[in-house]
This record gives sequence, C-alpha cells and structure tokens, in this order.
Amino acid sequence: MRLDEYVTYDGVGLARLLARGQITPRDLGRCVTQAVAAVNPEINAVVELYGDAIDASPQTALSGPFHGIPTLTKDFPIEAGRAAEFGSCLAQGFRAKHDAVYWTRLRNGGLVNAGRTTSSEFGVPAATETLLYGATRNPWNIAHGVSGSSGGAAAAVAAGIVPFAQGSDGGGSIRMPASFCGLIGLKPSRGRVTGSPGANAPLLGLATAFMLTRSVRDTALLLDLCHGPDAGDGYEIAPPAGPYQDAIGRPPRGLRIALCTVAWSGRTVDPEVAAATTETAARLAALGHHVEEASPSFDYAAFLAAQKIIWAADSAAGLADIAAHMGRAIDEATLGTSVLSLYRYGLTLSAAQLVDALAVYDEVTRQLGRFFAGHDLLLTPTCTIVPERIGTYDPARSGLNVDGVFDDLEPKESFTALFNATGQPAISLPAGLSRTGLPIGVQLVARFGREDLLLAVARQLEEGLEGGTGIWAQGRPAIHAGKY
Repeated sequence: MRLDEYVTYDGVGLARLLARGQITPRDLGRCVTQAVAAVNPEINAVVELYGDAIDASPQTALSGPFHGIPTLTKDFPIEAGRAAEFGSCLAQGFRAKHDAVYWTRLRNGGLVNAGRTTSSEFGVPAATETLLYGATRNPWNIAHGVSGSSGGAAAAVAAGIVPFAQGSDGGGSIRMPASFCGLIGLKPSRGRVTGSPGANAPLLGLATAFMLTRSVRDTALLLDLCHGPDAGDGYEIAPPAGPYQDAIGRPPRGLRIALCTVAWSGRTVDPEVAAATTETAARLAALGHHVEEASPSFDYAAFLAAQKIIWAADSAAGLADIAAHMGRAIDEATLGTSVLSLYRYGLTLSAAQLVDALAVYDEVTRQLGRFFAGHDLLLTPTCTIVPERIGTYDPARSGLNVDGVFDDLEPKESFTALFNATGQPAISLPAGLSRTGLPIGVQLVARFGREDLLLAVARQLEEGLEGGTGIWAQGRPAIHAGKY
C-alpha cells in the first residue's frame, strides 16, 4: 500500500481491507514508518516509534475489529514498560508500570501501539511546547501551534501518520487540539472510560482518556471497544442503551439545541470562530432541530478559582511522587514555569480549600444539570481563537505565576473546562477553515451519559460533507503524508 492510498482511509476503512486480506498489518506498519519519516521533521509530533511493535506486525490480520491497525499513544503512562515522560525533564526516563485498562481493551480490539506523541508538560499548558521536546507544529501552518495537551496526537492524525491517536482531556486537552487541527475529539462522560488501575477518573474526577479521530464511525467503534468500568471503580456510569456504532445510524430529529457564542470567562470570541459556530447552528436547524440562543448560568469567577485549587492540589501531590521516584529536585531545571508555578501554589493550599473547591464544582454541576433539563444539546465554539503562532503562550517563559498560567489557558479552554467539572460528554467537530487556512472547531455538549446523542448528531453533520477532500471536506494540510 502506498502512502497516498493509506491516508485516504479512516480506521474502519483500513479494517475492511485487512479483513479481506487486501493489505496486512505489516503493510500498515511500513506506512506509519514512512509517514513519520516524511512529516515528523516538520511538525515534531512523534517522540519515538516502537520498532519492536512495528517489526512484530504480522502478514495476516489480527483478531478484533481493527485487525492490527497501528496507532500512537500520548507521552503518559498507558502501556506497561513504555516510556512515559509527561513531556517533562522531571520525568525523563520514567516508564509505565501497568497497562491502562481501557488501553488493554483497545489492544484486544486489534490496535497496535506503534509509538508515542508529544504532550504539553504534565498536561497543564494548552500549548504543546516543552523544554524536553520543543514545539509541536500545526500541519496546516507550521508557524502555528496545536494547543494541548494532546497536541502531538492531533498533529499526527491531521498529517496522515495514523487514522486516530490516543489522548486525554482534563480541561479540553482532546477537544482543543482537535479544534486546532481539524479533527474529531470526544471527551466522554466521567466514568465512561475507566482510569483503572489508578483513579476511576484521574485529576480528582476531571480527566478522562480517549482518542482523536478523522471520522465519527471510528469514534463510535473505539468507544464501543473501551467503555465501561473496571472491577473496583468507585462508581459506575450507566451503560449505553446499545452500541455506539448503531446509534450513529439513527439520525435524531427535533432536538432542542442551545446556541452560545459568548464566553463565560468574558473572553472575546474571534469573529470567524463565532461565525463558524452560527453556521453550524444553521446546519443543525436545516436538519430539523430547534436551535435557540441560550446559555447556562453560573459563577465563572468562583469556578475558575476552584479549578486553580483542584489542579494545583493534584500537581503538588503528583509531582512530588515523580520527583522522589526519579531522584530529581523540583526546580527551574526540571520544570517549565507554568507547571512549577502551579506546583508551588499547590503547596500553599489547605485541605479545607480543596474541599471548598470541590463544593463549588458540585454546585456548578447542579446548575448545568438544571440547564440540560430544558435542552438536549449545547453548541459553542471549542476555543475562542484560531491557532496562535508558536511561542505566543510560551509555557516556560519567566515571570509566570498561577494566575498567568490560567490567563494563558483562557483563550482556549473558556468553553471546554466547564464540562470536565460537570462530567458531561462533549465533542469538538471541524467547522471549516479561517480566511488564513487555519482550522476552526465547534463543541457540542450533551446530558451526562449521552455520548450516543452526540455521535448521532455529529454523524448527521458529517454526512453532509462526504465526497469532499480531506477530513470533513476541509482539504489537506500543507504538511501531509499523502503528498510524499
């Protein structure tokens, strides 16, 4: 299989070729290797390829729906024995001790972990620019960034290296890079994808892992393969009514969709981003849904103050453990300014402050629940801006304090972090390109546990764009494996 053929398929398409014996997993491993060689020097998305995994790819299809398709995983602990350096000099050389349970399920479904991608440092900054690996660049324009923290995953998928890649989302870290790179990025409901063998949901319930994809059908099948609790999880989310693959084949009608283009943070939304969101609303109305302008009401200042406390408390505990394990000091030599500032703020906090912050999140969750009692979906921009130039929010620059860290996050996570707090599912979808050719994403949010509805509506939007070039008829980025 040639690279220009390989990049035209999503995961389901490649799986069908594998099942028919038209290609082999070894062919796909060779394509990934060639694609990385072709585009990674420009975008810096892949930290390393796992030669042992690629060399072990067989000449016949494996078991599971994906039959041996290679993918890439984020620079976090996912597969036992693999390097997991969190994009940080502090954790350089660290290796995962256990398989993540959801990853075991995906591997049983036929996926092969072919390598790891760049991340922002410990997933904190919304810019994948680190002291350890440098800047990851946007395939649409390499002068611009990919957001974070799953920035390498997004760049790799957009550039055609793999049909989908693993990421994680604690404040928008799947959705924001998906928006910046023209991809589909689903953050499932809290507990839908288990965090076992660690927390039920990491980052005190805010974070979840999943995948960035090129197609809704890939997203649905991947979720079918990996959702569900593990034994010993502290709580269990209600299972879906049926397979997500089936849900995307049932177009919903007459949904009540709220449209909000005013950021709760007060941040000005780029006019092109707002226009793309409004245009998506018009498409949804044309599909028979009832769209009206409406927004949840909550105290954003209190929410943001609580977010700072929760993130910082988690950072203070987690970084101390890693530093002790690696035998390194926590200082300017091992951490960028953003993460170091968050850590130091965490050391000043009391247990009472953390409990109070979690109580704020509980109240906001109640308020959002009441809002969704009257709406099936909420439509917003994913980010308030189009991709910024590399270095605009340099997470290692001097002078940053914890407030500055969150000021840097605000342009990107004003619409996303809320739903990590409330646990509701949210998805970023491609909404087209800016006048300068940079991707714009829109976000859809559903009631807790209703990934099926998000995916069904996403599929409705996707169907209207089939037949065009590239993902959702956006064309192809300037840096793309199909051009080599």
